[in-house]
Amino acid sequence: MKRTELRLTNFKVFIAAFITGCFVAFGHAPWGFLSLSIMGLVGFFAVANYFKSNSIEKIIFAFGFGYFSLTMHWVVQPFLIETKYYGWLAPFGFLTLVTLCSSFWTITTYFVLSLNRNFLSLSIAFSLTLGEFIRSYAFSGFPWGLVGYIWLDTPLSQLAAWIGPLGLTGFTFLIVGMPFSINNSFKVIPTLGAIFLVSIMMVVLHMDIIEQPFSKKVVRLVQPNAVQEKKWDPRFAPIYFKKLLSLSSKQPSENLDLIVWPETAIVPWLNEASKELETISDSIPLGADLILGIRSYEKNKIFNSLILLSSDGVVKAKYDKYHLVPFGEYIPVLRFLSDHNILFEYNYDAFGFSSGSGAEILSSKIGLFRPLICYEAIFFQEIDNNLRPNFLVNLTNDGWLGSWAGPEQHLQQVRMRAIEQGLPVIRSANTGISAVIDPYGNVIDSVPLGSDGYVDVNLPSRLNETLYSKLGETFFLILLFFWFLTLLVFRKKF
Repeated sequence: MKRTELRLTNFKVFIAAFITGCFVAFGHAPWGFLSLSIMGLVGFFAVANYFKSNSIEKIIFAFGFGYFSLTMHWVVQPFLIETKYYGWLAPFGFLTLVTLCSSFWTITTYFVLSLNRNFLSLSIAFSLTLGEFIRSYAFSGFPWGLVGYIWLDTPLSQLAAWIGPLGLTGFTFLIVGMPFSINNSFKVIPTLGAIFLVSIMMVVLHMDIIEQPFSKKVVRLVQPNAVQEKKWDPRFAPIYFKKLLSLSSKQPSENLDLIVWPETAIVPWLNEASKELETISDSIPLGADLILGIRSYEKNKIFNSLILLSSDGVVKAKYDKYHLVPFGEYIPVLRFLSDHNILFEYNYDAFGFSSGSGAEILSSKIGLFRPLICYEAIFFQEIDNNLRPNFLVNLTNDGWLGSWAGPEQHLQQVRMRAIEQGLPVIRSANTGISAVIDPYGNVIDSVPLGSDGYVDVNLPSRLNETLYSKLGETFFLILLFFWFLTLLVFRKKF
C-alpha cells in the first residue's frame, strides 16, 4: 500500500513539474506572458526543493519536457508541408527533439548534484544554465527558445549586450532559485539586492544616447507572401516574382538606397538567372542596391546563397549559408561521407546543400553588413566578427515554421541579436515577419505575418561596441566558472 501511495505521489510530482515547465514557456512569443513564466519557475523550484529525493533528475526531465513541448510545438510544421510524404514523421521528430533538449538538463543536473546535493536550488539553477550552454553547441547546436528570451520586451533584455542570451538565461535561473536557499543560511536578500543593483547599472550604461538615432539611408523590405506549399509551383512562382518586382518598383518618397528580398526569393539558380537578374535591375529604382536570396551551384555542390545586386545588374557580392539545418538542408552522415570522398562524390547535390566558407562581412553602398540566412540567425555565438559591420541582414523563409509561434519566436531571437551586438537588423521573410529592428531590439516597422507588402524605413544607427560583441561567451563562461567554484566551496559548509 505504501509503495502504491509513493508511486502516486511521484506521478503527481512529475505532472506538477511538467505543468510548471509549460508555464515557463508562456514567456516566449507568441504569448509573451512574463508573469506566467516567472510563476512557472517559482513553482518548479518549490516542487524541486520540497521533494528532495533521488527522483530530482526525473523531476528536471518532466519540467524540461513540459517547457520544450510547448515552446517547440511548431516543430511539426515542416513535416506537414507535404503531409502525404512526411506527415507520419511529425510526432517522431517532435518527441525526439523535445526528449533530447530535456535530456541536456537532466544529465547536467545528475552531474552537478553528484558534487553538491545540499545546496539544492543554486545547484539546479547552475545545472539548467550549463544544460542550455551545452544545448547551444552540441551536435552543431540548437539554441532555440533559451529561457533568457522571456525578458525581451523588458529593460532587463538589455543585459544581453553584456552577458549574452546564455548569461541572461543563467541570471533568470539564479534570481528565481536563490530565495529557496534561505534555509541554508545563505544571505539571500543582500545577494539578490547586489545582483539587481549591478543589473540596473549595466542596463543604464548600455542605453547610449545617440545624437542621430536614424541615418539618412532608406531601406525597403519586400514581402511577397509566398507560402511554402506554392512557392516552387510553376503556376504560382511567376506570380510571386511579379509581385516582388511590382513592390520593388514603387516610387519612394525619398531616395531609396537598398531593397531587400527574402531567402530563395526567385526559383532559377544563380548560374542560370541572367534573364531574371536583368529584369530585376530594370525594375528597381536607379541607384539602389538589392539583396536577395537565391540558390547557386558549383561543380557537384549546391548552396543556399545571398547576393548583392546593383541597379545595373552586376552581382557585387555573394554569400553562401554555412550553418545549415540538419536533416532539413542536409543529412549529416551523408555529408560526412561526401566530404571524405567515401560516397556521393559526384552526386551529393541530390542529398542536400553544402556549407559555405563561413561568416563574412559584405560591403553595400550604405555600409558593411553581416548576412544571416534563416536558421543562422539563432546562433548568437556565430555573429561576432573581427570587422564590425554597420548592420545585420537576415533573409528567411519562415513558411517552414507555420503561421503562428514558429515565425514569432524566430523574430524574437533576431531581435535579441540586435541587442547583443548593438546593431540594427534588416529582416525580409517570404511570408512574414519582415522587420527593421533597432540596436535595442525594438521593431521600427514591419510587414505582418501572412501578408504581402513593403515598408521604407530609415536605417537605424548602430551603437558603440557592446561587451558581448567584443568578448562573445567569454564573460559568461567566467561567471559560470565562479558559480561552479562557489558551489564546490559551499557543499561542505551546508
